Amino acid sequence: MSANVRKKEIKQLLLQNSFVSVSELAQLFSVTEETIRRDLRALEHDGIVNRTHGGAVLKEKVSASFSRQDIRDLLQNSKISMAGTARQFIQNGDCIFMDSSSTVQALFPMIKDLQLTIVTDSIDIMATCSNLPNIKLIALGGAYEPKARCFSSHFARELLQNFYFDISILSCRTINIQSGLTDSAIDEAAVKRLAIEHGQKTIVMADHTKFNRVSFAKICDLDQIDILITDQSVEPEWKTSLREKQIELLVSQGKKE
Repeated sequence: MSANVRKKEIKQLLLQNSFVSVSELAQLFSVTEETIRRDLRALEHDGIVNRTHGGAVLKEKVSASFSRQDIRDLLQNSKISMAGTARQFIQNGDCIFMDSSSTVQALFPMIKDLQLTIVTDSIDIMATCSNLPNIKLIALGGAYEPKARCFSSHFARELLQNFYFDISILSCRTINIQSGLTDSAIDEAAVKRLAIEHGQKTIVMADHTKFNRVSFAKICDLDQIDILITDQSVEPEWKTSLREKQIELLVSQGKKE
């Protein structure tokens, strides 16, 4: 296995677990511990991890952007489960905003037969919608960001200013009680922030790996969203905070917390 492939898999483990052990990685990849330490030094140089005695932890404030490919297949079952919960809020005739996250994309197969107006910056959703007569597609264009597979430049934001939605549906890179929703890319965060401001209702889908962390660019405070869908039960302080902010918390298949 090449160093690049190995580092990619280490990044996926970090996204999922927030911590990796040198000894466990060496055994997993059948390489020496010094090889793993070298990989972790490279990831530290990229601003992704902080090395610790015996391993590394995902940085609390991550300015380096993971590629969409890094996270596309991560926790796929959780994404499908959360999407199934979000589906109950969408009805024929709705105008909805869908962001470019792989989490939100898991929802599309469940709503593709409805009569909808969909506004999106995602090139993948655009391609899938293009041949569906029941979907009125409004694509946010402008400069294309290949790493994120979306259009999130100032051109997209200027177009978005003209639209209002029944529901804005999005995910985020990280979510924190104090800092709210954050992302690693300034332009993507700005598009999501506008979509939230222009939506009558905002649904956020965030799996458990995104909680209690902070990324580079602010999207919004927690009290600007209406529904938070996740895949595992949250800590008591989260339940208290969300209840105080009158945010409905749902765990996967519609179970209220």
